[in-house]
Formats: sequence, structure tokens, C-alpha cells
Amino acid sequence: MPEVTFNLHTLGWHSFQQLCHSILRENLGQPVQSFLDEHDGGRDGAFSGVWNPTGAEDFSGKFVVQCKFTKIAGKNLHLSEMSDDIDKARRLVEQGLCDVYVLLTNAGQSATADELIVEKLRDAGVKQVRIFHGPWIERQILESKNLRSMVPRVYGLGDLSEILDKRAYEQAAAVLDSMREDLARSS
Repeated sequence: MPEVTFNLHTLGWHSFQQLCHSILRENLGQPVQSFLDEHDGGRDGAFSGVWNPTGAEDFSGKFVVQCKFTKIAGKNLHLSEMSDDIDKARRLVEQGLCDVYVLLTNAGQSATADELIVEKLRDAGVKQVRIFHGPWIERQILESKNLRSMVPRVYGLGDLSEILDKRAYEQAAAVLDSMREDLARSS
């Protein structure tokens, strides 16, 4: 499948958060509890139980989902932008609400930034951390026809010709071709 770049930065934070919750539900199989947009206490979403995303690793306990959105195309996430989130994670750990921290961001992320953020979250008491960045989110959209149909706004984010299922395009072209003769006769 050709690589498509979605302009996730044009979604807005609320739509991005909805997209992230859809990815967690549809692609990773986790029912996510959503919270109000204001006063979420550092939790854009949550779930609890056991999560086995790859079959090789197990995460369990109380999960906090945090969505970190940026309006800046091509931006990378840095540790310095996570200080408030790390403080909130520490408070959630102290309250017994966070064993696993799942961060989804439309920003890119270097391996070094990933290591630093994970280290700081673990220092705050989080047992396990998973970070999913912009390119990973784009792959989820590309690979999941079901996700694309659930989140139609993503169609406006990339090149529609790359997103549409080739068979649907061919079928539409065949229908239009078959109608051309009928339309020519009626004029």
C-alpha cells in the first residue's frame, strides 16, 4: 500500500482524541471510557484489566489514556512538553488510578525522546508505558478500512485516491460508464 501522509494536525484536539479512542477500540481491542473535555484530571480516557496487544507482552491494571495533540505539522514530541502530564500521572498513581500510561500523539517522536519520557513516567510511579506517535497512528488509519469508515473525517486529511478501496473506485467507474449511453440518449 502506498505511503500516505495524513495531515493529522488539521483535525483539532477533540477530533484527534476521538480518533485515538477509535484506534484503541477498533485496532487494539480495548473498550475506552471517555471523560468530559474539561477537568479530565489528566485522563482523556481509561480502561482496566489485562491488555495483550501483540501476544508477546502483557499489560494489566488501571490504564490511563492521554492524547497529546499539536497543530504544528512535522513537530516532534519532547520531554519538556510532558512536565504537566508527568505531574498528573504521578497524582493518578498516588490515587491508585494509573498502572499503565498510554500516550497517543500526532507528533513524531525520536527514540531518545521516547526513552526520556518513559523514564520520567516510571519515576512518577507508572509501572508500564506505551507511546504511539503520529506515523504509527497514520499506519493504523491506512491499514484499517473499518477505522476509516468509522472516522470519515480522515478522508479529508490525505489523498483520497490513495485511501479509497481500488475495487470501489473501479465499480463506480463502471456504473458511470454504463450510465453514459443512457444519458446520451435522453438528451
